[in-house]
Amino acid sequence: MITEIENTKALKEKVEGLGVLMEKFGRTPIEGRVISYLLLAEPSYRSFDDIVEFIQAGKSSVSNALTMFQKEGTVSYRTFSGDRKRYFMINAEGWKKSFEDSVTNLTALNVMLEDVLKFRTGSEDSDFNANLRELLDFQSHVTNELTKTIHKWNNR
Repeated sequence: MITEIENTKALKEKVEGLGVLMEKFGRTPIEGRVISYLLLAEPSYRSFDDIVEFIQAGKSSVSNALTMFQKEGTVSYRTFSGDRKRYFMINAEGWKKSFEDSVTNLTALNVMLEDVLKFRTGSEDSDFNANLRELLDFQSHVTNELTKTIHKWNNR
């Protein structure tokens, strides 16, 4: 039988490992650990104080991470009648929407790169222009494939 202490230790190790992985996706160490803890926590929602205590980070750092995730839509909160605390949890639908929005932003970036290339017409730096064209072609391909995949997924 696994004791609560062993379970907490295993959870801390898992949160740490996933947190490091999340850093590879551009997250700060605290953001990585907050999102990892919320992904693994039982029950699947935690109060601000629970998060601060588990991660052993400053309140300001945890607050900033939670605020950023809420703006992004990947974390939301719930309340319970008679309890003034907010309980934070993963918002899976918001996370999916955030990903879809990223693909939309890639499309906007592609339009911007196309505009840059038009502006650079006649530039003497043809190698740089060729590299930009290759980048645009690659991004356009990826964007189109992701857009098709999202559409297919949403219509399944």
